[in-house]
Amino acid sequence: MSKKISILVLFCLALTGVQAQTRDSVAFQPHWFVQPQVGVGYHVGEAKFSKLLSPAAQLSVGRQFSPVFGLRLGAAGWQARNWQTHPVAEYKWNFVQANLDATLSLTNLIWGWDADRKWNVYGLAGVGLNVGFNNDDANALQAINESTGIPALTNGGFQKLWDGTKLFPAGRIGAGIEYDLSERVALGLEYNANVLPDKWNSKKGKSDNLDWQQNLLVGVKIALGKTRKHILIEEPVVPEPVVEEKPEPVVEKKPEPVVVEKKPEPVVIPEIPEIPEVKVYFAASSSRLSPAEAEKLQPVVDYLKQYAEKQVTICGYASTDGQKAYNQRLSDRRAKAVARWLVDQGIVAERITAEGKGEMDLGSRKESRAAAVISVKSE
Repeated sequence: MSKKISILVLFCLALTGVQAQTRDSVAFQPHWFVQPQVGVGYHVGEAKFSKLLSPAAQLSVGRQFSPVFGLRLGAAGWQARNWQTHPVAEYKWNFVQANLDATLSLTNLIWGWDADRKWNVYGLAGVGLNVGFNNDDANALQAINESTGIPALTNGGFQKLWDGTKLFPAGRIGAGIEYDLSERVALGLEYNANVLPDKWNSKKGKSDNLDWQQNLLVGVKIALGKTRKHILIEEPVVPEPVVEEKPEPVVEKKPEPVVVEKKPEPVVIPEIPEIPEVKVYFAASSSRLSPAEAEKLQPVVDYLKQYAEKQVTICGYASTDGQKAYNQRLSDRRAKAVARWLVDQGIVAERITAEGKGEMDLGSRKESRAAAVISVKSE
């Protein structure tokens, strides 16, 4: 009985901070997000631009359903500022507005989603419910105007004065630009315009024009989960061509002459030398055999060519990191990669058996990522 000689070939995974997804495809992952913003508001009125500015803030929570479409629910507001024209006087009031916005990524709509793209330009449209309060300045000015005998039609337009707390419907439209600082955090700049009833600023506009509150906001958008996922692309298996064997012609044998049997001489089976251990390494999540690592398998090729009666069994393994099903497929591809390389070196495919064994953990930092074992044995 001939001796069985085992050749251990360990395929180890190198630890790196970057995952080499050489055979994975990155796809968009729907996710929730939170978006705090602060900035400046501008209320359209009869005064210089700088005199109509006021602080503004917005906090939104939403979900990005696809690379193009998203919805968000938020609360915005702070302060609005305007002036009466006669006599000239400033007045302020506060508001909080609940908003429901639909967002549309113009960048992904035109050029498609790209995981490596940092910039995103989007548009938004929505509706809101505005809650106005603290309208004390306008009411105080109206009281002064009435005490001095200034008619309502000439005091700057307080014909629609309100006090207490009032509800106003609002429509919204706007646009913004984002820059990704990481997979989950983006820095953004947004402009939105809110159209409200003419009564909102307590003044009557020309032809009952609607009131406008515009905001320029800066903030961050924080994803509350993964924004992308990895999809494994299976390599197509090309079936080997089927070769039909032709039947050999029947040849009539002539009777052989009688030969005196001789006792067979004892056959001396030469001892087959052992092959030293060979180690081969792969990149993370990869089954590509690099030229530098393939050179280490040359002694195996020379051995199989010298001893044609030997067969080789290749068992592939993967580390215990990641999903078990993925590691099973990865170990199978690694074993087949070694088999293909041996065939390319002139080893007959019928002498090679390749199979994946899945995950393997041998304990140490490097050996715990052992990926395969190659055994050379006689028939």
